[in-house]
Amino acid sequence: MGAGIVQLAAQSGHAVIACDSSVEALEKAQVYVGEGLSRLVSKGAFTEDEAAAHQDRIQWTTNTEDLRDAGIVIEAIVEKVEPKKKALSALDALLPPEAFIFTNTSSISITDLAGATNRPEKVCGTHFFTPPPVREAVEVPRGELTSDETVEAAKGFVRSLGKEPVVVDGDVPGFVANRFLIPMLLEACRLLEAEAAPKQDIDLLVKKGLGFPIGPFELGDFIGLDVALDVTSQVHRATGDPYYAPPKTLEDLVRSGKLGRKTGEGFYSY
Repeated sequence: MGAGIVQLAAQSGHAVIACDSSVEALEKAQVYVGEGLSRLVSKGAFTEDEAAAHQDRIQWTTNTEDLRDAGIVIEAIVEKVEPKKKALSALDALLPPEAFIFTNTSSISITDLAGATNRPEKVCGTHFFTPPPVREAVEVPRGELTSDETVEAAKGFVRSLGKEPVVVDGDVPGFVANRFLIPMLLEACRLLEAEAAPKQDIDLLVKKGLGFPIGPFELGDFIGLDVALDVTSQVHRATGDPYYAPPKTLEDLVRSGKLGRKTGEGFYSY
C-alpha cells in the first residue's frame, strides 16, 4: 500500500520521500514502483523518459529526519492502533507545526489516532484502496477535532492525484467501504466452514452470478489476509457486534503465515 501511494504521488508530479525502517521493505517498494511504472508505459500512459522522471522524484530513506520539512505526511503502516499512535506521535514531534498528518487507516478511529498528537486538528484519514494507482476513489475520514482546513487540504491532495475524495465520519468503525467489503469476506468464510460450497465455486458465483469483478476469497488474497483480519478485528472490538468476530478460517491462515498474494499462498496458491 505504501509503495502504491508513493508511485501514485510521484507519477502525479509530487516530490516524494519514501521512508521505512526496513531496507528490505524499501527495496521491495522500489521494485513495486518500477514494475508499476513499466506497466503504465506499456499501456501508453506515459513514455519511458516520463517514467524515469517520475522515479527521480522519489527519495528512498530509512532516516525519519529526512521528513522534517515535509508539508504532508501519509502514514501507511500496519493496521493496528498502538503502532499507528506511536508513528503519529513521532511525526508530530518531527514535523513543522503547519504540516498535515494523514493516515491510511481503513478502520481505526481518526479521533483516537489524532489524540496521540498535539495537532489533532491537522490529522485526517486518506484511505487508499488497493492498488492505489488504479482505484479511482479515496475515503477521507475525519476525526472529531479535524479542522475544515485539514479536510480541504486532504481533498485537494487526493484530487491532485487524479482521484475522487469522499469525506466520511472517521469515528464509524470500518468507515464506509470496509463495512461493505468485510461482511462479504466473513460470509464467504462462514459458508466455506459450513461446507455450503468449495471456495472456487463461491468465488465463481459471486463473479458470474452476482457480477462482481472478483470473488471474496480472491479479493482477500489480493488485499492481504492479515489486513483483512486486522480490519474485522478492529470493527469487532469497536462495535462489540459478534457478527464481526473473525472466522477461524481467516485466523488460521494468518497464524500460519499464509497472507495471500504477497506471501505466495492464502486461500489460493500463487
